[in-house]
Amino acid sequence: MLNPVEALSSLSGASQPAIRLILSVLAAYPLGAFYRTLKTSALVKNLLIAATGIAIVVFNYGTDLYHSALAVAVTYLLNAVFASSSLLVPLSFSYHMGYLLVGYFFTTSETYDIKWTMPHCVLVLRLIGLAFDLSDSHQKEKAGKKDATCITVPTLLELIAFTYFPASVLVGPQFSFLRYQRFVSGQYEEHTRGAPAYSAKKFLQGAFYLVVNQVGSQFVSDSYLLSEDFEQESFFMKHVYMGFWGRCTLYKYISIWLLAEGAAVLFGLTYIDAKPGDREYDPDELSGCSNIKVGVFENTSKFGHYVESFNVQTNHWVAVYVYKRLKFLNNRMLSHFGALLFLAVWHGFHSGYYMTFFMEFMVIRMEKEVEPIFAKSERFQALMAQPLVKVAVFVLLKFYTIAFAGWCLVPFVFLSYSKWWHIYKVVYFSGFFLFLLGNVLLKPVLLAIFPIPKGTDPAASKPVKKTE
Repeated sequence: MLNPVEALSSLSGASQPAIRLILSVLAAYPLGAFYRTLKTSALVKNLLIAATGIAIVVFNYGTDLYHSALAVAVTYLLNAVFASSSLLVPLSFSYHMGYLLVGYFFTTSETYDIKWTMPHCVLVLRLIGLAFDLSDSHQKEKAGKKDATCITVPTLLELIAFTYFPASVLVGPQFSFLRYQRFVSGQYEEHTRGAPAYSAKKFLQGAFYLVVNQVGSQFVSDSYLLSEDFEQESFFMKHVYMGFWGRCTLYKYISIWLLAEGAAVLFGLTYIDAKPGDREYDPDELSGCSNIKVGVFENTSKFGHYVESFNVQTNHWVAVYVYKRLKFLNNRMLSHFGALLFLAVWHGFHSGYYMTFFMEFMVIRMEKEVEPIFAKSERFQALMAQPLVKVAVFVLLKFYTIAFAGWCLVPFVFLSYSKWWHIYKVVYFSGFFLFLLGNVLLKPVLLAIFPIPKGTDPAASKPVKKTE
């Protein structure tokens, strides 16, 4: 007799690990609704969160729970012994990243598998971030600059609950211990009255994207890009199919992030508690843990919009804990490259990860080089004032962002060199010509066509002031 997971797997065609993942994300909704009814102490809340989060991990990975349990134990010991030491961050970083990479070494296959390493990579960032925050707090206190962002060493129960938070233990989103501490202490309660409605909105969006992904993948699947039929398509249609495939593939990630965010919203974790002077925001805004900005993503006109809208919390984590910490390099380009290299290593050993993040580096660098030219060229602005030109540019940018997003995504999905290189060969390495040559030739060519006023630096946001 089939159990429910086997039955759903057989009915949908999805793997059993994928079914368990979806069920676990959905299970966080009733847990969040129940949590909102609790009027009890932080101790009881932490116990509930810890117990249900651990149960979700056991449901998905069974005895492999010991990997995350060991991570929690080591973190607790490091915090207890090195909380006021400069060794805390390097020890935490080395242990957690080292353990994750060893895990990848023993579990990696030729496909993207749903194994214990998937939630563990989420956990790794969360616990490394905790070490950074504790270290920063200690430095502020030592300098006599303690403020509201400083945190204290969590108790073992707090650490377990923070690590296994049910709505984000498997797929994120990332959030800080400071946010968790404020949430569980009840500081967000008065601001989250609209959580059920906002949670329902995220759930419906996630369900919609999940359906689109499932339907779309029936027309352009991973296997199609490796097929002879794809090879027989025209050069243009190959890129159209690749763009459509890439879009459907991204919807898979978007759907699960939206569903997970909806559950986190229902718990009441996602209130934006920025200081009033830091940014303009609705006092009841609940998008503090959003991992996808749907409006920005669907209206992309450049790859920078993908970076801004996709995997938001992970990108924010990398910006805070990697990019800014590389300030000593005194070079933004090197810091950006270092941050993307970290992301590639964090994902694993497959060559596809490194190629994808290398291409992201090249694309973003190219766009940053040429954007100021378009913004400051009077000739280009005059052209854009013509309706037909504006429409033509819109269509061109849509093709560029959708088709070549699929192109850049190919290595990330197919992972092994033999597969992604084969697909790139089938499309005549078009992206390499566009992005690699674009970094070298596009800026001078555009400056020749669309000159900008003298005394203006095309790489700067403001005109360069002349000095005597």
